Amino acid sequence: MRRLTGRRAGLLVAPLLVATVGTVGTVAGATPAVAGCQNVVSCSAGNDGGTLHAGVSSITVSVSGGNYPSRDAVVQVQTQVPPPCWYSKGKTGAQMYADSTDPRYYQLAHNTGENHDDWFPPIVAQHKDDDGNFYSWECDSGNFDGSIQDFFKYVEQWSAQNPDLIWVPAGQAPPQPPVPPEILMSIARDAMDKAVRMPMVNFNPAARSFVRLDTWMWFDPAAWQPISVTASGGGRSVKVTATPDRVAVSGVPGGSTVRTGCAGGGRPYSAGGSTDCMINFDQSSGGQPGQQWHFQVSLTWNVTATGAALQGPPTITRTEDEALTVLEAQAVAGGRRP
Repeated sequence: MRRLTGRRAGLLVAPLLVATVGTVGTVAGATPAVAGCQNVVSCSAGNDGGTLHAGVSSITVSVSGGNYPSRDAVVQVQTQVPPPCWYSKGKTGAQMYADSTDPRYYQLAHNTGENHDDWFPPIVAQHKDDDGNFYSWECDSGNFDGSIQDFFKYVEQWSAQNPDLIWVPAGQAPPQPPVPPEILMSIARDAMDKAVRMPMVNFNPAARSFVRLDTWMWFDPAAWQPISVTASGGGRSVKVTATPDRVAVSGVPGGSTVRTGCAGGGRPYSAGGSTDCMINFDQSSGGQPGQQWHFQVSLTWNVTATGAALQGPPTITRTEDEALTVLEAQAVAGGRRP
């Protein structure tokens, strides 16, 4: 991972970084620790005290829907994600002013070809007697979804729109710079891809079916509800929604009849009823592996977005392997024997 700091801010907030002012350093990125995430789609996350500091503008992620039976484990989605760039808490007004008059910094600026007054702008002297702290920006490629070249471009644009140094009086909230919608979209789409999973498929008859008998198929009603993920940060929000749309069945024997209308996810079996979500097998499963027909059921969600252009495919498809025993009933015509 690569971390960049504001040229002046990186120096003033952390003197240990003096040797790398204006350069790129390699650090171990920190990820929010996930806590209390058992059997839930959305769970809480907290800062681990590593990379994240008091001035971080965190991206909040919320998930609705996705609470349906599935053979896959319920995916944990972090509810807080660090942004690529943020503001970190630095020195007090008195400490910063003391540094500005320290001869070592005059010499260092001279040795590096920098202007000392650029490192310590007038804002430093203005707050030398005030209670509060200076904040400076940092950017970490570990929080950026893209190539290192794209990360550098992003930092260049971000730093041009956000000052190196900000004064925050004691008791006031640290700066929360806006997060670009493209970043929010990337986070929301990643969470969506994790949250969507193939729901459990129900059949009737479930244990054994018969040739030319309608085998009903349906999903839990909760699986037929939209799943939405919202990523918010710095006063902006992006929402990605996946809506279940169509069912597909493959791998059944030729000649079989398949209906995949499955309105509302299909309906549970009821004697004397009808369904648009079923399989009518044309052949018995005798001679097949395990004496069962092995086939696949797929569900496709349509994906839309608000607040930013959708990233990734406009659909998500999940598939589950299924197996059913299909028997062939034998009947003897009635009547008198001659």
